[in-house]
Amino acid sequence: MTQRIEQQLRDAFTTGAELVRAETLRPADRVLRPEARPRFRRSLVLAPMMAALAVVVISVAAVAGLGGPTPTRIGAGGHPSGPRYLLTAGNDGLVVRDARNGKITDRVTMPAAPKGITRGVPGGYLLAGTGEGTTFYVAQSVKSHTTMVSTTWFYRLRVDDRGKVAEVTRDVIAPVIGDAVSSIAITDDGTRLAYSLDGKVCGAGKTLRFCPGARLVVVDLPGRTTRSWTTNAFGRIESLSWAADGRTLGFVVNSELRVLDTAATGDTLKSSRVVVRSVEAPVGAAISPDGRTIAVGSPFSPPDGKGPQRYSIEEYSVADGTRLRTLFSAENATRAGARWTLIRYDATGRHLLIKGNVYPLSRLDDGEVMVLVRPEAGATDSPDPDSPDASPQEMLAAW
Repeated sequence: MTQRIEQQLRDAFTTGAELVRAETLRPADRVLRPEARPRFRRSLVLAPMMAALAVVVISVAAVAGLGGPTPTRIGAGGHPSGPRYLLTAGNDGLVVRDARNGKITDRVTMPAAPKGITRGVPGGYLLAGTGEGTTFYVAQSVKSHTTMVSTTWFYRLRVDDRGKVAEVTRDVIAPVIGDAVSSIAITDDGTRLAYSLDGKVCGAGKTLRFCPGARLVVVDLPGRTTRSWTTNAFGRIESLSWAADGRTLGFVVNSELRVLDTAATGDTLKSSRVVVRSVEAPVGAAISPDGRTIAVGSPFSPPDGKGPQRYSIEEYSVADGTRLRTLFSAENATRAGARWTLIRYDATGRHLLIKGNVYPLSRLDDGEVMVLVRPEAGATDSPDPDSPDASPQEMLAAW
């Protein structure tokens, strides 16, 4: 029983007790005949019990409702449920946004990093969130102009209930020096941080190889212990995402969507399991919090090859790789190849943050989509001037 419910019970008993006064009670030496006993006095005596029972019923119903809220469908001026804030990195810098409408609530001032070469979005940031829209992790990679060695710093960022930055903590883990970080993910309880590293290229011609290949690293933040897995696969390990159990990790490598039990034995990604093959990397993908399904972006064209291309977000069973359903699809009216570059679940698994190379940053709630950040109007690099939302966005996001 919570303190709030306990106080409500006390108030109810107090209110009911005030209705029972001395004049409403029979004297101890007076015995009423059954036919003369007033019925309303029994109601007065029962008043505290009835009031308390009503409080208990209402309180239990409220608590039960909090256990499984129904997501709000977008439309008719309503606001979606789910995370309140999200963090984005792009041409606007590193900013906190209202997850209901995409409006900026605060701008993040990061500790100064050495000058050098960055890749990806401006600033060289990678983002991850716990899925509740309040705690985020940021990785920033910079390659030195002189040594051509990359250094990645890791930060934790928290926002308050007004969407203002409340904390920026540097070096939540030791800086990673030597290899560039490709992707990061944090568990929903904020205790395990995963990141991937690009492989090194050695040799030339017939001896050209990766030495080693891309690597996956998981850090237990409270204990500061580290475990890593290696692979000889070509390309990067991307689209890292955790299930809520804190041990199952989804990722894309070598055009395969895989899952890894990080509690199992082994130090190579051979111990991981393929869920979906022939994935067109780079692509957005995310395992659901319950670990039963995984969402991945994929292009889809009509069987006869006619009409505009549609590209979709498909849901697969983690257990056997069966395609279960299409979560969302959009029409690609441009001449550019369309793909989904960002897919992120919130902590409940009921809301998705999505973005494509020709589709603006949006949220998907119960089949309904809402655009959060639109590209700048009149962008010169838009593949389709008649579709301003198709303009490329250099942006990452997390909630």
